Amino acid sequence: MSQILISIGREYGSGGHIVANKVAEHFGIKLYDKKILSEISKEGNYSREIMERFDERPVNTTFVPISFNGYGLSIEQEIAMKQFDFLRKKGNDERESFVAVGRCADEILAENENLVRVFIMADEEYKINRIMETEELDKKEATTKMKKVNKFRKTYHNYYCENKWGDSRGYDLCINSAKISFDAAAKIIVDYVESLEK
Repeated sequence: MSQILISIGREYGSGGHIVANKVAEHFGIKLYDKKILSEISKEGNYSREIMERFDERPVNTTFVPISFNGYGLSIEQEIAMKQFDFLRKKGNDERESFVAVGRCADEILAENENLVRVFIMADEEYKINRIMETEELDKKEATTKMKKVNKFRKTYHNYYCENKWGDSRGYDLCINSAKISFDAAAKIIVDYVESLEK
């Protein structure tokens, strides 16, 4: 089987990360998510804690950017660029098979002919209820957090990418996880990838 390369964008509360993990497990390949930060933090520029704080965050234009390799970059930009470089190295240079969650992988790896781009969404009420259950929040707290995180993800993605976050034209598959189980969603992705091999 040739290289398997899958990007999975997701709305907060949709369970996209769970689906991504199931797909990676099925194919026996790596899952790249915030764990990338552990690899990047070894370079010593920032601690893992700082990197997590600014991970997938929109650029804050309030502060003057720091100087990095002769260019002015904010901490958010520097961390984003390091993650993009990591994904390009693994996917394009080393031709590794993996599933990437978020981090603009749908566009960062777009030139790779093996890339399958997926977006996991869900109905608002479903997302709110799931956040309430998994994070033990009341409805108001869950709603506020869902809107905040999704706004961050959308702004982050749209800052670095031409294709817009959640726009079906930028993906090969869009799946509403409120309509089917996570196992069924993962199977749709697996079946699609395997059909390409045939």
